[in-house]
Amino acid sequence: MQPRDSQTLSPPRRRPSRVAIIDAAIGVLAGNPDASLATIAEAAGVGRATLYRHFPGRSDLIDAISRQAIEETDAAVRNIRWDNTSSSEFLLAVFEAMVPLGDRYHFLMVMAPAVAGSEVGEAYARQLREVEEMMHWMRRDGTLAPDVPIDWAVLIVDSLIYAAWTAVRDGSVAPRHAASLACRTFLSGLSRGG
Repeated sequence: MQPRDSQTLSPPRRRPSRVAIIDAAIGVLAGNPDASLATIAEAAGVGRATLYRHFPGRSDLIDAISRQAIEETDAAVRNIRWDNTSSSEFLLAVFEAMVPLGDRYHFLMVMAPAVAGSEVGEAYARQLREVEEMMHWMRRDGTLAPDVPIDWAVLIVDSLIYAAWTAVRDGSVAPRHAASLACRTFLSGLSRGG
């Protein structure tokens, strides 16, 4: 076997344009929900023509991001075991799974409901119902104070996921501490003893 000539070596593969665009759009839109498609294309390292080839309009891009965010957030919590664990331990596991995906979760919470298609809206509503079920569990076992509205508790979980992700992104909290701080904040503020 002869060594290949250096000129015949193939260059390192770039990420597919579609993936680069979605990843860049999530980051850009997390900081500026009104960012232009030109700004997103620049952040993705592609031309506007390439962006428009994959996503003819802004709503197409937001729908694709929303679908990916649903898939990623579902996958992150799919294998969390709830049996033989307390509701507060389960909540910590949810924070540990979701904080790294805070940008995606925030996107679903803020942008997707207004713009994404009905399938994405239904999937996000399902995710919120799952968080509500967790809050009912916490209320039944006495972890969640009886005077805290379930809707408020769900909103706080959403907000803490994004706050923890933002703190990690900005470097003010170490990644290994963000989930436990979010859980502690929730339990201290909304528990019976909080």
